[in-house]
Amino acid sequence: MTEAEAIAKRIESFGTGRAFTAADFSDVAGRRNAANALGRLHAKGGIARAIRGVYYAPERSALMGTEVPASADEVVRAVARANKWIVALSGDAALNALGLDTQVPAKLVYVSSGPYKRYEYGPYDIELRHRANRDLLDCSQITCTIVQALKALGRENVGDEEIRTLARNLTEEQAGAFLEESAGLTSWVADAAKKIWEAKHGQDLNLPQIR
Repeated sequence: MTEAEAIAKRIESFGTGRAFTAADFSDVAGRRNAANALGRLHAKGGIARAIRGVYYAPERSALMGTEVPASADEVVRAVARANKWIVALSGDAALNALGLDTQVPAKLVYVSSGPYKRYEYGPYDIELRHRANRDLLDCSQITCTIVQALKALGRENVGDEEIRTLARNLTEEQAGAFLEESAGLTSWVADAAKKIWEAKHGQDLNLPQIR
């Protein structure tokens, strides 16, 4: 099997909507060869390009007769993997992702261990804002997002309603991961993780106020 065939086979295994870069094929081809292979596939119409160096296999909507692009978050995750950055949704974008705010933000802001970057992708204006590594958690993606959402709300604004919303929107696995990974975090964030877990399991939320 040639490098190009191996790359095409892996893209097929990804399915639609998954964003990827040449770095995602480093085990089967050198970065330059992989980039060239992706460029050729794009030229033939086999894959779509999101931004420079980032591609995806579009989902084709039978109902609308159009191609459904990869999500903006998928594109950011592909960039982060390629550069070995830690990224996490922050601010209004994190609140929206977790159902704490229904308004879709005009700008998607991520905190990142890498340099400041800005991308335009379809209708999205995406910013990656540098933060020191100590401010980014070496935890699961969902825990990083929850922490950034809680910080956006502010400790004094995390009440029973917010806890119940998070408990309702998180899966059992996600709530459990946050509870486990919160052990070494700021005390009020750890308190919130405990309350989310208890609300998820129908326990009384009449606990001391988060502080």
